[in-house]
This record gives sequence, structure tokens and C-alpha cells, in this order.
Amino acid sequence: MFIICLINLKYTLGVMFLMTNINADKIDIHPTVEIGKNVVIDCENVKIGKFCKIGDNVTITCRSFEADSWLFMWHGVEIGRGGCNGPNSNVKIGSGVGIFENAVINPSEPVEIGDNCGIGADVMIWTHGAWLDITQGFPSDFGPVKIGDNVWLPAKSIVLPNVTVGDNVVIGTNSLVNKDLPSGCLAAGIPCKVIKENMYPKKLNYEELNKLVWEIIYDWTKLIRYKGEWDFTFEYKNNSDEIFFNYKNQDTIYNIIDKTMKGAVNPVSEDFRDYLRRRGIKIYTDRFFKSI
Repeated sequence: MFIICLINLKYTLGVMFLMTNINADKIDIHPTVEIGKNVVIDCENVKIGKFCKIGDNVTITCRSFEADSWLFMWHGVEIGRGGCNGPNSNVKIGSGVGIFENAVINPSEPVEIGDNCGIGADVMIWTHGAWLDITQGFPSDFGPVKIGDNVWLPAKSIVLPNVTVGDNVVIGTNSLVNKDLPSGCLAAGIPCKVIKENMYPKKLNYEELNKLVWEIIYDWTKLIRYKGEWDFTFEYKNNSDEIFFNYKNQDTIYNIIDKTMKGAVNPVSEDFRDYLRRRGIKIYTDRFFKSI
């Protein structure tokens, strides 16, 4: 495969990407990273961990950009806009984060996103807001945004400057987050308000867990048979953490609590791993997710 690489660095870069323009003084990109077409990265410092995937037409403009492993940043995401050349323009993203189509993150001031967060399509995160003359009493706001671990910020939501969102928080679609949200809450609205505190994480009893596991197995079975695969069996013992899967006499074991996968790796066992991810059970290995 012929690969075109457009890279502007002050030293030689050993990682090659398709139609990527990287302008940086210091760069550390893991060799497993995949970057799509027409991506522009313009930062002083860039660090991207293993098995991160960046889609097409993505722009990253800030002083410092750091992403841990398993970032999934999809098409049209923009990190930048006003004030992104200043000393505080830093973006730090944890492990296992998804940032989806056309999301906008404005790091005029620092933006920090924790592990296992989902940032939905068309979400906007702002660290500055000003236009009219403050000497005439008009508002102006500049400040960082910090989002904790295990936060779901769904499509079309907006986060304003000087906001901290705690860990284990679910926010309703199309919400306007203009104040801090405590850990474990369910919140929604314009402006966003806490609907219920201490909601997450919720420990399921074994009856609830068993029901959910069999629903996942049943749903995936219908899907994979539609794709033409029939030669497989499942075993799941009630009150167990492990799902046993056999495909053509090849055994694979998925631990849904420890998030591990042991045994045979083949396109069908990987497809089930990918389907577990669709239900929020993310089992990370030494390879990207793949669906048949």
C-alpha cells in the first residue's frame, strides 16, 4: 500500500500516517495509532498512546495534547478555536475515551477528560465565552473544564467554562452544563440540573446480571446468524463472571467483571468482543476492536 505522509517536524518522525499534517516540536505517538485522512495536528507537544484511532478531517490545535491508550476520536472532531495558542491551552485525555462526530473542544484554558468517558456527536466543550463589552456589564467567562472518569456526555450537550464534572456521571442529551456536577449523579436539562444523586455506579445483584448477560447473548446471536455464522455455542453459569464461547471447537472465555478475554482469537470471537463493547463492556487487548 502506498502511503503519503505530510509531516513538518523539527526532527525525524518514525511513525507514518495517511495524509496527516503534524506540526510539533515534541512528539510521542505509539506505533499502533491509526490516523485518518486530512488530519491536522498543530501543537508544541503531542503524546498519543497505544491503539488510539483518529478519524478523517480532524483538527487538533493547542499548546499540548496528550491522550492515553484506546482513544476513539471520530470524523470531524475539532480541538481548538479561540485562544488556543496561549500557555494554558492544554488537553489531557484518559484511557478508553470516545469522542464522536463533529464534537468541538475549545482549550483556551485547560481541558481534562478522565478514563472511559463518552463525548457524543456535536458536543461542545468551551473554556472561554466573551463578546460584548464587559465595561457595560456584559458577561465574560474564562476557565478550565475537568471531566472525571466514567462520564457519559451525550450528543449535542454543551459544557461551559469553569465546570467540573465528577466521576460516574450520566448527563442527558442536549444538556447545557454551566455548573459543577457531583460524582455519581444523573443530570439533565437547560441548564443542567441534578435529577438524582448517588445513582452510579450501581451494583447489580446476580439475578439482574444474569438477565442482562443472556439478553446480550441472545441479541448478538440473532445478529451473527444474520451475518451467516451458525457454528458456535455459549455457556454462562448463573452467578458467574465468565461467558464461555465455542466457535468451531475453539474456546474463548470473556470475564465481564475483570474485562479480560482468554483463549481463541478469531473473527467471530472478536465480533462478540466488539458487541460487548457496544453494550459498554469494553475488553481491551493488543488489537483494535473489529466487527464482521
